[in-house]
Amino acid sequence: MSTEFEDYRMGHLVRTAEVWRQLKELGATEESKLDFDFQFSTKNKNAVEALKSELADYSLEVSSEGLFKKSFNISGSSGHINWSEEQLLKWVDYLIQVGHDAGCEFECCGASVP
Repeated sequence: MSTEFEDYRMGHLVRTAEVWRQLKELGATEESKLDFDFQFSTKNKNAVEALKSELADYSLEVSSEGLFKKSFNISGSSGHINWSEEQLLKWVDYLIQVGHDAGCEFECCGASVP
């Protein structure tokens, strides 16, 4: 993998750890059922289909913008699950890699405290 991708990946994992810290400060625990939203983007319709195939277990929504130079946003959520920080980081790392392999860019993930 390229250094650029590794920097991108690590940046998202650091931000995810910060999200986890903030959720804990707001009262979330490993017993809390949190629903994490996630989002990807791409300019390639084939990449959208590849990502949908890889993430078939998730309900995904796809929106597009532009007439001649389309861009696509793909969003979904984990469903209400008990998370630990380690599980969350592994899941986000998985999403980053799946997006990369499909030709999509992982944009973000987040959750609200119940």
